[in-house]
Amino acid sequence: MREINFNHVTFKYPNSRTLMIDDQSFNLPTNKWIGIIGHNGSGKSTIMQLLDGLLLPNKGQITIGNLAVNEQNLEEVHKLVGMVFQNPENQFVGSTVAEDVAFGLENYNIAPERMPMKIKHALATVGMTKYENSLISDLSGGQKQRIAIAGVLAVRTPIIVLDEATSMLDPMGRESIMKLLRKLHDDGHYTIIMITHDLNEAELADHILVLDQGKVLANDVTERVLSNRKLLKELQLTPAAGEQIREKLIGAGIRVPDKYLRTEEMVRWLKQKLN
Repeated sequence: MREINFNHVTFKYPNSRTLMIDDQSFNLPTNKWIGIIGHNGSGKSTIMQLLDGLLLPNKGQITIGNLAVNEQNLEEVHKLVGMVFQNPENQFVGSTVAEDVAFGLENYNIAPERMPMKIKHALATVGMTKYENSLISDLSGGQKQRIAIAGVLAVRTPIIVLDEATSMLDPMGRESIMKLLRKLHDDGHYTIIMITHDLNEAELADHILVLDQGKVLANDVTERVLSNRKLLKELQLTPAAGEQIREKLIGAGIRVPDKYLRTEEMVRWLKQKLN
């Protein structure tokens, strides 16, 4: 799949005087993990709803490869882009896990005899096979997010968008979802776009888009964006744990590698130094 392109896109919500997205042009790679960061109200969720066709721009054009995201192409767009929202309760329609995953397949006119296999495969991918007949209301927050992701995987949309999908989870639920996303990323078949405030999550991405007041401030590989201390300070974003450790070591007069180290890399470097 070719890249995602926003070409001079402008969007304003009805009855609002403020432009939510202000004449922005940028490209995003596909088959990568992309983090989108910025303050509340910066336009992150709006950008992703424009990509999925849930919103349509007032001006400009969005394309996914050669496909224009417009009203005429919404059916094709929804075959490419699957959304997982902050609160999975907002997207469940079935009472049981199997019923909910089946709903998306029904919308795609999948033959009934093929559904059980697709449901089982999607649930196996997210580690929820034994919950197939469970009531969704009985699941934990992390389990519900896994089911929401399974619903997207069942219809095999190559682009998966997660809008603050871990923000309502406890640490164990969050860790579980991040491990799942890493597995999907390593499979190499998906473009994962994750909106987050947490730079510990964002640094797992290959590429980062930074938004502020409807404008793109940065759009580059992760190391280059997260090593821009001036930008992060201006946005009042807390650096990832590895970068915080690195800055403290520098402050203590300890020589550290002169490049951005993700938290896992920093931990490995420290272990080597201690040994």
